[in-house]
Amino acid sequence: MATKNVTYRSYSMEYGTFVGLSWGALFLSYVEGIIYDNALLILLCFMLCGVAFVLPFVLAFRLNRKVFLIGENLSYLQGLIFSISMFMYACLLNGLIVYAYFQFMDDGSLFGRLNEMLTMPEMTSTYKSLGMGEQYAQMIDMMKDMSGLSALDKALIVFNNNFFYGLTFSFVVAIVASYNLKRINNLK
Repeated sequence: MATKNVTYRSYSMEYGTFVGLSWGALFLSYVEGIIYDNALLILLCFMLCGVAFVLPFVLAFRLNRKVFLIGENLSYLQGLIFSISMFMYACLLNGLIVYAYFQFMDDGSLFGRLNEMLTMPEMTSTYKSLGMGEQYAQMIDMMKDMSGLSALDKALIVFNNNFFYGLTFSFVVAIVASYNLKRINNLK
């Protein structure tokens, strides 16, 4: 675990797996909740949003505590490398889950259900009464275009989105991973 020989990086794969699984569960609960109009799955999705947001910070703090217990401390750069690696492993695992879903389980049901929800007469009249008829037509065209994408294209879109957010969050998670815990112990 010594930070001098960079063995802390192995934790990024393990922790990235947990973060990726939480993102995958979030995606699957959202999709299945939309398809089957299941409010409990949507509620689970909201709870998993909280878990997916907090989990990287908890895992970074756990790594920080492990390093502190052996008498060392991660620098901010080491924490940044750890957090970027963790999020990249999470992106890869979640991308595989999304690809497997669209390739083997979806069969067009998600975009079919979304199209069904958007073309309800109440939705159409609401958009037209708000003066957003042109935007509504563009949204319907976009949904048709997205439903025609391959499973790999859909998975790449989700991967790119997660990559951006993971890269952005890495700078904040690195602070938690590299925070000097000696300050907390000196206060006691």
